[in-house]
Amino acid sequence: MKTTMKFLFLGIILTTIISFTMNSQEIDRTKRPVGKPAPKVELPEIQKATLKNGLKIWLVERHQMPTVAFNLVIQTGSDHDQINQPGVASMTSDVIDEGTKTRDALQVSDALESIGANLNIGANMDGTFMTLNILTKYLEKGIDIFSDVLTNPTFPQKEFDRLQKTRLTSLMQQKDQATMIANNAFSYILYGANHPYGINPSGTETSIKSMTTGDLVKFYQTYYRPNNATLIVVGDIKMKDISSLLEKSLAEWKPADVPAFNIPTAPSIEKMKVYLVDKPGAAQSEIRIGYPALARSTPDYFPVTLMNRMLGGQFTSRINLNIREKRGFTYGARSGFSFQKGAGPFTASAGVHTDKSDSSVHEFLYEINLMREKGMTADELEFVKKGMVGSFALTFETSAQIAGLLQNIILYGLPENYYNTFLQNTEQVTLQDIDRVSKKYLDTSKMAIVVVGDLGKIKEPISLLNLGDIVVCDTDGKPLP
Repeated sequence: MKTTMKFLFLGIILTTIISFTMNSQEIDRTKRPVGKPAPKVELPEIQKATLKNGLKIWLVERHQMPTVAFNLVIQTGSDHDQINQPGVASMTSDVIDEGTKTRDALQVSDALESIGANLNIGANMDGTFMTLNILTKYLEKGIDIFSDVLTNPTFPQKEFDRLQKTRLTSLMQQKDQATMIANNAFSYILYGANHPYGINPSGTETSIKSMTTGDLVKFYQTYYRPNNATLIVVGDIKMKDISSLLEKSLAEWKPADVPAFNIPTAPSIEKMKVYLVDKPGAAQSEIRIGYPALARSTPDYFPVTLMNRMLGGQFTSRINLNIREKRGFTYGARSGFSFQKGAGPFTASAGVHTDKSDSSVHEFLYEINLMREKGMTADELEFVKKGMVGSFALTFETSAQIAGLLQNIILYGLPENYYNTFLQNTEQVTLQDIDRVSKKYLDTSKMAIVVVGDLGKIKEPISLLNLGDIVVCDTDGKPLP
Protein backbone atom coordinates (compact mmCIF):
# COMPACT_ATOMS: atom_id res chain seq x y z
CA MET A 1 0.00 0.00 0.00
CA LYS A 2 2.82 2.37 0.90
CA THR A 3 4.60 1.53 -2.37
CA THR A 4 1.43 2.19 -4.38
CA MET A 5 0.89 5.55 -2.66
CA LYS A 6 4.54 6.43 -3.22
CA PHE A 7 4.28 5.82 -7.00
CA LEU A 8 0.96 7.67 -7.12
CA PHE A 9 2.52 10.67 -5.40
CA LEU A 10 5.52 10.62 -7.76
CA GLY A 11 3.14 10.41 -10.71
CA ILE A 12 1.29 13.52 -9.55
CA ILE A 13 4.56 15.43 -9.20
CA LEU A 14 5.74 14.31 -12.64
CA THR A 15 2.43 15.33 -14.24
CA THR A 16 2.63 18.74 -12.56
CA ILE A 17 6.21 19.28 -13.77
CA ILE A 18 5.32 18.30 -17.35
CA SER A 19 2.26 20.56 -17.31
CA PHE A 20 4.26 23.49 -15.91
CA THR A 21 7.02 22.94 -18.50
CA MET A 22 4.54 22.87 -21.37
CA ASN A 23 2.84 26.03 -20.12
CA SER A 24 6.21 27.75 -19.65
CA GLN A 25 7.18 26.91 -23.22
CA GLU A 26 4.04 28.68 -24.45
CA ILE A 27 5.06 31.92 -22.73
CA ASP A 28 7.07 34.42 -24.75
CA ARG A 29 9.04 36.15 -22.01
CA THR A 30 10.38 38.76 -24.40
CA LYS A 31 6.93 40.36 -24.57
CA ARG A 32 5.19 42.37 -21.88
CA PRO A 33 2.21 40.45 -20.38
CA VAL A 34 -1.15 41.51 -21.78
CA GLY A 35 -3.45 42.92 -19.12
CA LYS A 36 -6.93 41.50 -18.59
CA PRO A 37 -10.08 43.59 -19.12
CA ALA A 38 -10.86 46.13 -16.41
CA PRO A 39 -12.84 44.51 -13.57
CA LYS A 40 -16.23 45.73 -12.51
CA VAL A 41 -16.19 47.20 -9.03
CA GLU A 42 -19.35 47.77 -7.03
CA LEU A 43 -18.65 50.91 -5.03
CA PRO A 44 -20.29 51.40 -1.63
CA GLU A 45 -23.14 53.78 -0.89
CA ILE A 46 -22.22 56.32 1.79
CA GLN A 47 -24.84 57.20 4.41
CA LYS A 48 -24.27 60.32 6.52
CA ALA A 49 -25.33 61.68 9.89
CA THR A 50 -24.07 64.21 12.42
CA LEU A 51 -24.11 63.68 16.19
CA LYS A 52 -25.24 66.39 18.59
CA ASN A 53 -21.61 67.19 19.43
CA GLY A 54 -20.82 67.88 15.76
CA LEU A 55 -19.08 64.59 14.94
CA LYS A 56 -19.82 63.59 11.34
CA ILE A 57 -20.62 59.92 10.71
CA TRP A 58 -20.09 58.17 7.38
CA LEU A 59 -21.58 54.69 7.18
CA VAL A 60 -21.24 51.98 4.56
CA GLU A 61 -23.37 48.92 5.25
CA ARG A 62 -21.79 45.51 4.52
CA HIS A 63 -23.73 42.58 5.90
CA GLN A 64 -21.75 39.76 4.27
CA MET A 65 -19.66 39.31 7.43
CA PRO A 66 -20.62 39.92 11.11
CA THR A 67 -17.91 42.53 11.58
CA VAL A 68 -17.64 46.33 11.83
CA ALA A 69 -14.64 48.57 11.08
CA PHE A 70 -14.32 52.04 12.59
CA ASN A 71 -11.91 54.73 11.45
CA LEU A 72 -11.90 58.08 13.23
CA VAL A 73 -10.20 60.70 11.06
CA ILE A 74 -8.92 63.77 12.91
CA GLN A 75 -7.81 66.56 10.58
CA THR A 76 -4.60 67.20 12.51
CA GLY A 77 -1.29 65.43 12.09
CA SER A 78 2.41 66.11 12.47
CA ASP A 79 2.00 69.11 10.18
CA HIS A 80 0.51 70.86 13.26
CA ASP A 81 3.60 70.29 15.41
CA GLN A 82 5.33 73.44 16.56
CA ILE A 83 8.52 73.93 14.55
CA ASN A 84 10.57 74.02 17.75
CA GLN A 85 8.80 70.97 19.21
CA PRO A 86 8.31 68.26 16.59
CA GLY A 87 6.97 64.88 17.63
CA VAL A 88 4.03 66.01 19.77
CA ALA A 89 1.33 64.73 17.39
CA SER A 90 2.87 61.28 17.11
CA MET A 91 3.61 61.04 20.85
CA THR A 92 0.04 62.06 21.67
CA SER A 93 -1.30 59.23 19.52
CA ASP A 94 1.19 56.80 21.07
CA VAL A 95 0.25 57.57 24.69
CA ILE A 96 -3.49 58.21 24.39
CA ASP A 97 -4.44 54.52 24.70
CA GLU A 98 -2.11 53.86 27.64
CA GLY A 99 -4.71 54.62 30.29
CA THR A 100 -8.11 56.20 30.92
CA LYS A 101 -10.02 57.40 33.97
CA THR A 102 -11.40 53.87 34.46
CA ARG A 103 -8.78 51.59 32.87
CA ASP A 104 -5.02 51.37 32.96
CA ALA A 105 -3.02 50.26 29.90
CA LEU A 106 -3.23 46.57 30.82
CA GLN A 107 -6.98 46.75 31.41
CA VAL A 108 -7.51 48.42 28.03
CA SER A 109 -5.52 45.63 26.38
CA ASP A 110 -7.34 42.88 28.31
CA ALA A 111 -10.76 44.37 27.53
CA LEU A 112 -9.96 44.38 23.79
CA GLU A 113 -8.51 40.88 23.88
CA SER A 114 -11.59 39.49 25.67
CA ILE A 115 -13.80 40.41 22.71
CA GLY A 116 -11.25 39.77 19.94
CA ALA A 117 -11.13 43.46 18.95
CA ASN A 118 -8.23 45.36 17.44
CA LEU A 119 -7.70 49.03 18.35
CA ASN A 120 -4.95 51.14 16.77
CA ILE A 121 -4.10 54.84 16.98
CA GLY A 122 -1.51 56.67 14.93
CA ALA A 123 -0.63 59.98 13.33
CA ASN A 124 1.01 60.76 10.01
CA MET A 125 1.90 64.10 8.49
CA ASP A 126 -1.67 64.89 7.43
CA GLY A 127 -3.91 63.51 10.17
CA THR A 128 -4.54 61.31 13.20
CA PHE A 129 -6.44 58.03 12.94
CA MET A 130 -8.09 55.77 15.49
CA THR A 131 -9.31 52.44 14.14
CA LEU A 132 -11.33 49.61 15.66
CA ASN A 133 -12.15 46.25 14.07
CA ILE A 134 -14.70 44.14 15.93
CA LEU A 135 -17.31 41.41 15.66
CA THR A 136 -20.85 42.77 15.46
CA LYS A 137 -21.98 40.81 18.51
CA TYR A 138 -19.45 42.69 20.65
CA LEU A 139 -20.24 46.10 19.15
CA GLU A 140 -21.47 47.78 22.33
CA LYS A 141 -18.49 46.59 24.35
CA GLY A 142 -16.12 47.69 21.59
CA ILE A 143 -17.66 51.15 21.32
CA ASP A 144 -17.40 51.51 25.10
CA ILE A 145 -13.65 50.87 24.99
CA PHE A 146 -13.18 53.00 21.87
CA SER A 147 -15.05 55.93 23.44
CA ASP A 148 -13.27 55.56 26.78
CA VAL A 149 -9.84 55.76 25.15
CA LEU A 150 -10.89 58.67 22.95
CA THR A 151 -12.66 60.83 25.54
CA ASN A 152 -11.05 59.90 28.88
CA PRO A 153 -7.28 59.58 28.35
CA THR A 154 -5.09 60.34 31.36
CA PHE A 155 -1.66 60.26 29.67
CA PRO A 156 -0.10 58.45 32.65
CA GLN A 157 3.40 59.58 33.50
CA LYS A 158 4.74 56.03 33.85
CA GLU A 159 3.65 55.06 30.34
CA PHE A 160 4.84 58.36 28.90
CA ASP A 161 8.29 57.84 30.43
CA ARG A 162 8.49 54.36 28.89
CA LEU A 163 7.44 55.51 25.43
CA GLN A 164 9.68 58.57 25.65
CA LYS A 165 12.69 56.31 26.25
CA THR A 166 11.63 54.07 23.36
CA ARG A 167 11.31 57.07 21.04
CA LEU A 168 14.71 58.42 22.06
CA THR A 169 16.29 55.04 21.42
CA SER A 170 14.67 54.93 17.99
CA LEU A 171 15.92 58.42 17.12
CA MET A 172 19.46 57.51 18.19
CA GLN A 173 19.30 54.36 16.07
CA GLN A 174 18.22 56.41 13.07
CA LYS A 175 21.52 58.24 13.26
CA ASP A 176 23.27 55.00 12.34
CA GLN A 177 20.85 53.84 9.64
CA ALA A 178 21.78 55.11 6.20
CA THR A 179 18.20 54.80 4.93
CA MET A 180 16.79 56.95 7.73
CA ILE A 181 19.67 59.42 7.48
CA ALA A 182 18.92 59.82 3.78
CA ASN A 183 15.17 60.22 4.34
CA ASN A 184 15.55 62.80 7.10
CA ALA A 185 18.35 64.74 5.40
CA PHE A 186 16.43 64.76 2.10
CA SER A 187 13.33 66.22 3.80
CA TYR A 188 15.36 68.90 5.55
CA ILE A 189 17.25 69.83 2.38
CA LEU A 190 14.03 70.13 0.35
CA TYR A 191 11.87 71.98 2.87
CA GLY A 192 14.19 73.56 5.43
CA ALA A 193 13.81 74.09 9.16
CA ASN A 194 10.71 76.31 8.97
CA HIS A 195 8.39 73.96 7.11
CA PRO A 196 6.67 70.98 8.79
CA TYR A 197 7.68 68.67 5.94
CA GLY A 198 11.32 69.44 6.60
CA ILE A 199 11.31 68.05 10.14
CA ASN A 200 11.23 64.45 11.33
CA PRO A 201 7.61 63.79 12.46
CA SER A 202 9.01 61.53 15.18
CA GLY A 203 10.74 64.58 16.64
CA THR A 204 14.35 65.18 17.59
CA GLU A 205 16.31 64.05 20.61
CA THR A 206 16.09 67.56 21.98
CA SER A 207 12.33 67.93 21.47
CA ILE A 208 11.49 64.49 22.86
CA LYS A 209 13.71 64.97 25.93
CA SER A 210 12.04 68.28 26.76
CA MET A 211 8.51 67.00 26.08
CA THR A 212 6.09 66.50 28.98
CA THR A 213 2.66 64.95 29.43
CA GLY A 214 1.39 68.52 29.65
CA ASP A 215 2.37 69.06 26.01
CA LEU A 216 0.36 66.00 25.01
CA VAL A 217 -2.67 67.07 27.04
CA LYS A 218 -2.58 70.51 25.43
CA PHE A 219 -2.36 69.01 21.93
CA TYR A 220 -5.19 66.60 22.72
CA GLN A 221 -7.46 69.28 24.17
CA THR A 222 -6.80 71.57 21.21
CA TYR A 223 -7.25 69.19 18.28
CA TYR A 224 -9.00 66.00 19.41
CA ARG A 225 -12.45 67.53 19.03
CA PRO A 226 -15.61 66.10 17.41
CA ASN A 227 -15.95 69.14 15.15
CA ASN A 228 -12.42 68.42 13.85
CA ALA A 229 -13.16 64.80 13.02
CA THR A 230 -15.22 62.33 11.00
CA LEU A 231 -16.00 58.77 12.06
CA ILE A 232 -16.17 56.21 9.25
CA VAL A 233 -18.13 53.04 10.02
CA VAL A 234 -18.14 50.12 7.61
CA GLY A 235 -19.81 46.78 8.23
CA ASP A 236 -22.76 44.88 9.65
CA ILE A 237 -24.73 47.75 11.22
CA LYS A 238 -27.58 50.16 10.41
CA MET A 239 -27.32 53.95 10.72
CA LYS A 240 -30.09 54.27 13.30
CA ASP A 241 -28.41 51.69 15.52
CA ILE A 242 -24.87 53.05 15.30
CA SER A 243 -26.04 56.66 15.74
CA SER A 244 -27.92 55.73 18.89
CA LEU A 245 -24.91 53.91 20.37
CA LEU A 246 -22.52 56.75 19.53
CA GLU A 247 -24.78 59.52 20.83
CA LYS A 248 -24.74 57.77 24.19
CA SER A 249 -21.07 56.79 24.35
CA LEU A 250 -19.68 60.11 23.04
CA ALA A 251 -22.07 62.46 24.84
CA GLU A 252 -19.27 63.91 26.99
CA TRP A 253 -16.95 64.58 24.04
CA LYS A 254 -17.46 68.27 23.57
CA PRO A 255 -16.74 70.51 20.54
CA ALA A 256 -14.48 73.56 20.76
CA ASP A 257 -12.86 76.11 18.51
CA VAL A 258 -9.95 74.56 16.65
CA PRO A 259 -7.18 76.97 15.55
CA ALA A 260 -7.11 77.65 11.83
CA PHE A 261 -4.10 76.19 10.08
CA ASN A 262 -2.58 76.55 6.63
CA ILE A 263 0.42 74.57 5.44
CA PRO A 264 3.22 76.95 4.42
CA THR A 265 4.13 77.21 0.77
CA ALA A 266 6.92 74.80 -0.06
CA PRO A 267 10.24 76.38 -1.07
CA SER A 268 11.41 75.99 -4.65
CA ILE A 269 14.81 74.77 -5.84
CA GLU A 270 16.48 77.21 -8.20
CA LYS A 271 19.14 74.85 -9.53
CA MET A 272 20.47 71.36 -9.05
CA LYS A 273 22.90 70.75 -6.21
CA VAL A 274 24.46 67.57 -4.86
CA TYR A 275 24.38 67.02 -1.09
CA LEU A 276 26.71 64.40 0.36
CA VAL A 277 26.43 62.91 3.85
CA ASP A 278 29.38 60.89 5.14
CA LYS A 279 28.75 57.34 6.36
CA PRO A 280 32.28 55.99 6.81
CA GLY A 281 32.76 52.38 5.82
CA ALA A 282 29.28 52.06 4.29
CA ALA A 283 28.99 49.16 1.84
CA GLN A 284 26.09 50.91 0.15
CA SER A 285 25.11 54.46 -0.68
CA GLU A 286 21.56 55.74 -0.23
CA ILE A 287 20.43 58.01 -3.07
CA ARG A 288 17.52 60.45 -3.02
CA ILE A 289 16.70 62.72 -5.96
CA GLY A 290 13.74 65.10 -6.04
CA TYR A 291 12.04 68.36 -5.12
CA PRO A 292 8.87 69.69 -3.42
CA ALA A 293 6.27 68.70 -6.01
CA LEU A 294 2.51 68.27 -5.65
CA ALA A 295 -0.36 68.33 -3.19
CA ARG A 296 -3.08 65.66 -3.24
CA SER A 297 -5.49 68.30 -4.56
CA THR A 298 -3.64 68.57 -7.89
CA PRO A 299 -5.90 68.12 -10.93
CA ASP A 300 -2.99 66.23 -12.51
CA TYR A 301 -3.18 63.34 -10.03
CA PHE A 302 -4.19 60.66 -12.53
CA PRO A 303 -1.73 61.43 -15.36
CA VAL A 304 1.10 61.97 -12.87
CA THR A 305 0.37 58.69 -11.10
CA LEU A 306 0.24 56.74 -14.35
CA MET A 307 3.39 58.41 -15.62
CA ASN A 308 5.24 57.53 -12.42
CA ARG A 309 4.11 53.91 -12.49
CA MET A 310 6.10 53.51 -15.69
CA LEU A 311 8.98 55.66 -14.50
CA GLY A 312 9.58 54.10 -11.08
CA GLY A 313 6.32 53.15 -9.40
CA GLN A 314 6.27 49.39 -10.00
CA PHE A 315 8.72 46.50 -10.22
CA THR A 316 8.69 46.59 -14.03
CA SER A 317 9.29 50.34 -14.12
CA ARG A 318 12.00 51.82 -16.32
CA ILE A 319 14.12 52.87 -13.34
CA ASN A 320 14.07 49.45 -11.69
CA LEU A 321 14.59 47.52 -14.92
CA ASN A 322 17.60 49.72 -15.67
CA ILE A 323 19.36 50.07 -12.32
CA ARG A 324 18.44 46.69 -10.82
CA GLU A 325 17.74 44.25 -13.63
CA LYS A 326 20.08 45.51 -16.36
CA ARG A 327 22.99 46.86 -14.33
CA GLY A 328 22.73 45.09 -10.99
CA PHE A 329 23.57 48.20 -8.96
CA THR A 330 20.80 47.64 -6.38
CA TYR A 331 18.13 45.30 -5.03
CA GLY A 332 15.48 47.85 -5.94
CA ALA A 333 15.14 51.36 -7.35
CA ARG A 334 11.98 53.43 -7.45
CA SER A 335 10.33 56.82 -7.72
CA GLY A 336 7.14 58.34 -6.38
CA PHE A 337 5.12 61.46 -5.68
CA SER A 338 4.02 61.89 -2.05
CA PHE A 339 0.63 63.55 -2.47
CA GLN A 340 -0.05 65.31 0.85
CA LYS A 341 -2.21 68.22 2.00
CA GLY A 342 0.67 70.46 1.00
CA ALA A 343 3.18 70.00 -1.81
CA GLY A 344 4.74 66.63 -1.01
CA PRO A 345 8.04 65.58 -2.58
CA PHE A 346 8.86 63.73 -5.75
CA THR A 347 11.50 61.20 -4.76
CA ALA A 348 13.63 58.82 -6.79
CA SER A 349 15.53 56.50 -4.45
CA ALA A 350 17.67 53.40 -4.05
CA GLY A 351 20.37 51.85 -1.94
CA VAL A 352 23.25 51.04 -4.31
CA HIS A 353 26.73 49.54 -4.20
CA THR A 354 29.20 52.18 -3.03
CA ASP A 355 31.39 51.93 -6.13
CA LYS A 356 28.30 52.42 -8.32
CA SER A 357 27.05 55.58 -6.61
CA ASP A 358 28.01 57.90 -9.44
CA SER A 359 26.79 55.51 -12.13
CA SER A 360 23.47 55.08 -10.31
CA VAL A 361 22.93 58.83 -10.07
CA HIS A 362 23.67 59.08 -13.79
CA GLU A 363 21.13 56.35 -14.65
CA PHE A 364 18.45 57.88 -12.41
CA LEU A 365 18.82 61.22 -14.18
CA TYR A 366 18.91 59.51 -17.57
CA GLU A 367 15.56 57.80 -16.97
CA ILE A 368 13.88 60.88 -15.50
CA ASN A 369 15.11 63.05 -18.37
CA LEU A 370 14.09 60.45 -20.95
CA MET A 371 10.55 60.40 -19.57
CA ARG A 372 10.45 64.20 -19.59
CA GLU A 373 11.72 64.48 -23.13
CA LYS A 374 9.89 61.61 -24.84
CA GLY A 375 7.04 60.55 -22.56
CA MET A 376 5.64 57.04 -22.88
CA THR A 377 4.63 54.72 -25.69
CA ALA A 378 1.02 53.71 -26.30
CA ASP A 379 1.80 50.16 -25.15
CA GLU A 380 3.34 51.42 -21.91
CA LEU A 381 0.36 53.63 -21.17
CA GLU A 382 -2.07 50.77 -21.77
CA PHE A 383 0.02 48.52 -19.53
CA VAL A 384 0.14 50.90 -16.56
CA LYS A 385 -3.56 51.70 -16.94
CA LYS A 386 -4.47 48.03 -16.67
CA GLY A 387 -2.16 47.64 -13.68
CA MET A 388 -3.73 50.59 -11.90
CA VAL A 389 -7.26 49.43 -12.69
CA GLY A 390 -6.49 45.89 -11.57
CA SER A 391 -5.00 46.93 -8.24
CA PHE A 392 -7.91 49.30 -7.66
CA ALA A 393 -10.38 46.41 -7.66
CA LEU A 394 -8.48 44.69 -4.84
CA THR A 395 -8.87 47.66 -2.49
CA PHE A 396 -12.56 47.00 -1.80
CA GLU A 397 -12.26 43.49 -0.40
CA THR A 398 -12.60 44.20 3.34
CA SER A 399 -14.47 46.64 5.54
CA ALA A 400 -11.20 48.01 6.87
CA GLN A 401 -9.97 48.66 3.31
CA ILE A 402 -13.14 50.54 2.43
CA ALA A 403 -12.82 52.63 5.59
CA GLY A 404 -9.25 53.44 4.58
CA LEU A 405 -10.38 54.59 1.13
CA LEU A 406 -13.08 56.82 2.57
CA GLN A 407 -10.40 58.24 4.87
CA ASN A 408 -8.65 59.67 1.81
CA ILE A 409 -11.82 61.44 0.65
CA ILE A 410 -12.29 63.03 4.07
CA LEU A 411 -8.65 63.83 4.76
CA TYR A 412 -7.92 65.46 1.40
CA GLY A 413 -11.31 66.91 0.56
CA LEU A 414 -11.74 64.77 -2.55
CA PRO A 415 -15.09 64.63 -4.39
CA GLU A 416 -17.47 62.18 -2.77
CA ASN A 417 -17.85 60.38 -6.10
CA TYR A 418 -14.06 60.03 -6.38
CA TYR A 419 -14.08 56.22 -6.40
CA ASN A 420 -17.14 56.08 -8.64
CA THR A 421 -15.19 57.98 -11.30
CA PHE A 422 -11.76 56.45 -10.58
CA LEU A 423 -11.76 53.98 -13.47
CA GLN A 424 -13.13 56.57 -15.87
CA ASN A 425 -10.50 59.13 -14.87
CA THR A 426 -7.79 56.52 -15.28
CA GLU A 427 -8.94 55.41 -18.71
CA GLN A 428 -9.26 59.00 -19.97
CA VAL A 429 -5.55 59.79 -19.54
CA THR A 430 -3.89 60.23 -22.95
CA LEU A 431 -0.31 60.17 -24.21
CA GLN A 432 -0.58 63.94 -24.56
CA ASP A 433 -1.44 64.16 -20.84
CA ILE A 434 1.60 62.04 -19.99
CA ASP A 435 3.81 64.20 -22.18
CA ARG A 436 2.47 67.39 -20.57
CA VAL A 437 2.93 66.31 -16.93
CA SER A 438 6.33 64.77 -17.65
CA LYS A 439 7.60 68.05 -18.98
CA LYS A 440 5.96 70.00 -16.18
CA TYR A 441 6.99 67.92 -13.17
CA LEU A 442 10.27 66.16 -14.11
CA ASP A 443 12.70 69.05 -14.50
CA THR A 444 15.92 67.59 -13.09
CA SER A 445 17.69 70.96 -13.32
CA LYS A 446 15.61 72.00 -10.30
CA MET A 447 16.06 68.87 -8.21
CA ALA A 448 18.29 68.13 -5.25
CA ILE A 449 20.50 65.05 -5.20
CA VAL A 450 21.29 63.56 -1.79
CA VAL A 451 23.76 60.71 -1.38
CA VAL A 452 24.58 59.12 1.97
CA GLY A 453 27.70 56.97 1.82
CA ASP A 454 31.44 56.69 2.40
CA LEU A 455 32.52 60.21 1.50
CA GLY A 456 36.09 59.20 0.77
CA LYS A 457 34.88 56.82 -1.95
CA ILE A 458 31.92 58.67 -3.47
CA LYS A 459 32.80 62.37 -3.46
CA GLU A 460 35.31 62.46 -6.32
CA PRO A 461 33.38 60.17 -8.74
CA ILE A 462 30.14 62.09 -8.14
CA SER A 463 31.96 65.42 -8.54
CA LEU A 464 33.13 64.27 -11.98
CA LEU A 465 29.51 64.07 -13.11
CA ASN A 466 29.48 67.90 -13.07
CA LEU A 467 25.90 68.11 -11.83
CA GLY A 468 26.29 71.28 -9.80
CA ASP A 469 27.69 72.49 -6.50
CA ILE A 470 28.76 69.79 -4.04
CA VAL A 471 27.57 70.45 -0.46
CA VAL A 472 28.78 68.21 2.36
CA CYS A 473 26.20 67.92 5.15
CA ASP A 474 25.82 66.39 8.59
CA THR A 475 23.36 63.54 9.22
CA ASP A 476 20.48 66.02 9.59
CA GLY A 477 21.13 67.51 6.16
CA LYS A 478 22.64 70.72 7.49
CA PRO A 479 25.68 72.02 5.52
CA LEU A 480 28.99 71.60 7.29
CA PRO A 481 31.33 74.58 7.49
